[in-house]
Parts: sequence; structure tokens; C-alpha cells
Amino acid sequence: MIEEKLREYDDARITTAIEASDHLDTVRNRLAHLLGPPAPSPFTLTFAGQERYAGEAPRSFVVNAMNLDDAARILAGLPSWHEWYLADAGAPDGRGADIIYLPEQSHPGLPTRGEYVDLRDEQEAAALPLTGVTRTSRARLSVPVTSSPLVSAPASPAARTSH
Repeated sequence: MIEEKLREYDDARITTAIEASDHLDTVRNRLAHLLGPPAPSPFTLTFAGQERYAGEAPRSFVVNAMNLDDAARILAGLPSWHEWYLADAGAPDGRGADIIYLPEQSHPGLPTRGEYVDLRDEQEAAALPLTGVTRTSRARLSVPVTSSPLVSAPASPAARTSH
């Protein structure tokens, strides 16, 4: 009789331990997700190219990143930004790109007003490996974008828009 109760007790203890273990795995996985690194969020980077000479608004680009420097690095590697950099922002004399980074219009989040170029889908596609090889940046920013403008000449006040 005692041996039978002892066997039932051992079975109940093992079943309870297995159930507790499964529950603890679920809790641990949820906590790991909550305490893990934060997910990238949208950042807006604004640049004034040749359009500023015609009094047009600067161009804003949106990518997912961890901070503004990360956003600048990601943006510089995307083909659409690279094409704009070479075509629309190129200097008329051919001496290089004539663009100005506008830190006062670059910020975390989406622009609240005006138009912007949303490159998040392109960014996601570029992050996926193509036949085992990931894309690399064709253009690199030489300085952290949050520390100083890329070009020292200011944009005309007519070219600025408030986002």
C-alpha cells in the first residue's frame, strides 16, 4: 500500500515538474524577447541638393535604424539614395556632390508634414541575402552625420521646410 502511494506520488511529482519546466520555458522566452535589444525604428534624414537653388524643399529620406548615425550609414548603402546622390545632387561643374545635410530637419520618427522618400522596403530587401551574398554600401559617409554637416555651405532659407 505504501509502495503504491509512493509510486503515485513520484508520478505526480514528475508530471508537475514537466509542466513547470514547460511554463518556465515560455516565461523565459517572453522575457528574452522583452529584454532583448530594441528593434530599429524609423529615422528621417533630410538633405538639400541642387533643388535649393530653385527655392524647392529639401529631400527627406526615411529608413529603419537604431540612431541617426546608423540611419546615415544605412541610407548611404541604398541604391535609391545613391542614385539621387549622383543624379540630382551632383554639382553642375562636376566637382562632386553638392548636397547639404540638414540636422535640424533630421530626427527619429517619420516627418509630420511634407513629402518624404520611404526607403524602408528597399532597406529590407537589401538586407536579405542574395544567393548567400549581402549587399554592401557603394557610398560611405566620412563623418558621423549627427556631429557635423556633410558640406559646410548652408542651404538657403527658401529651401528649408519645417517637418
